[in-house]
Amino acid sequence: MVINKKFKIFGFIVALLVVINAYLALKNNDVIQKAYYINDIQYAASGIHTKELDKEGILATSDDLRLAAPVQSIEEVLVKRGDTVSAQQELAIYKSDAVEKEQQKLEIEQSAYESELAELENILSDLSMASGSSNSSTAADSTTLGSSGLWNIDLTLEFGIDQNTPTAEGEAIIRRHIAETERQIEILNAMMTELITDQALATPIDGVVGDIVQDGDTITFIIYAADKSIVTYIDEKQWQRVEPQQKAEIIIRAGKDDERIIEGTVIEKQEIPAVESLWYEEMNKHDKLDPSKTLYEVQIQPFDMLVDYPFGEKVDVTITTDEVFNSFIVPTDWIVEYEVPDIGNTHIYTIGYDGKTRLVPVEVAFKKQGTIDETAVAEEEIPVEEEEVVDEVTEEEKTIYTVDLNQKKEDEEELYDVTVFTGAIEDRTILLDGTARNIYAPAFRPYPLEKYKWEDVGEVTWRDIVKFILQP
Repeated sequence: MVINKKFKIFGFIVALLVVINAYLALKNNDVIQKAYYINDIQYAASGIHTKELDKEGILATSDDLRLAAPVQSIEEVLVKRGDTVSAQQELAIYKSDAVEKEQQKLEIEQSAYESELAELENILSDLSMASGSSNSSTAADSTTLGSSGLWNIDLTLEFGIDQNTPTAEGEAIIRRHIAETERQIEILNAMMTELITDQALATPIDGVVGDIVQDGDTITFIIYAADKSIVTYIDEKQWQRVEPQQKAEIIIRAGKDDERIIEGTVIEKQEIPAVESLWYEEMNKHDKLDPSKTLYEVQIQPFDMLVDYPFGEKVDVTITTDEVFNSFIVPTDWIVEYEVPDIGNTHIYTIGYDGKTRLVPVEVAFKKQGTIDETAVAEEEIPVEEEEVVDEVTEEEKTIYTVDLNQKKEDEEELYDVTVFTGAIEDRTILLDGTARNIYAPAFRPYPLEKYKWEDVGEVTWRDIVKFILQP
């Protein structure tokens, strides 16, 4: 009985101590905060992240020039389709009688303009005399312009000058017509000089004869400029992403010994659907275009000359549709949607300097499909809390390498949803996955934060091992 009484007293004392300890621990409504075990992490590594569009394209002309002439005036055509031509090279020779007729026509026009010029100068002289003899104090000079009523009618019809037109305004009108007439005479003189010295149709640029087309009484020479560009075709969704001045990478003869990679830029995207053309047909030979799909033509200008490659050769093109500097990238499900007034709705969990979780606001730049490097999300390589150990980490950053493909091929890595974002995050900050956590809750990991590697140990001989074993 005495023993049972002692046990009861001892049990009462223990229970009392537990109650008192609980009261002291929680008397201020303290909450025992949950500690989170961290598993998947990634080091924040800022950099330039891009979103790309991979397409197939073909080499096409950067510009084409069309030179037309009447068929009956051509004596001989000197080139054929596919010929390489240089600037000022003759394409066709005019007939001699056609040249004479053209020259006579130009001379007649020149004579007419010269007569008109003489008449305009006489009118200007009369107006100047009338202006000199009129009263300078008159607000509106209504001096009669000439003594011939017919002449006044002609002025009214041709130049808009009547007897109510002030003389100074009439002079200005006539001077403008004199200047225009003199310009027309200069043009005719230049055309006659060119006709006399050069009785052939010549190309003003270097290039290739793309085609020679005869339509009715006209023959047209189509010259492709020597500078080549790249043409590709995109659908309506891709059209929204592509803009002029975007960077592009062009790969010619990919996978071959003479593979060449050059940079370029998007110079034009068509706003109207592509129609069947020479380049459309050539593109269709390499990459079967769906005729039921609305496609738009995009032209890309390379920064280097492509003189060693023929028109119509297939190339691979990567257009950079988005580029964000000082940005980060993580799996998309790591981004947390959580509305915080005056801060934002998108966040990511991180671990602070004190080892506690934080919710940092970020701004999403874009999302895409990408591949994740196995070293990017590391379950073992986590920096320890001591600052000096973090400093010893090598410069090799943990990051995610991504690609943006139209469709997944059999030999490619699995694609994941990844998100590029910006925010007030320092490099080497530990980023956590999107698992819901309490803010400022402590985080822990029960096993070593970083694995030791054999190369970190250095050179160890058998003597060192024996000495270690035998040490007291």
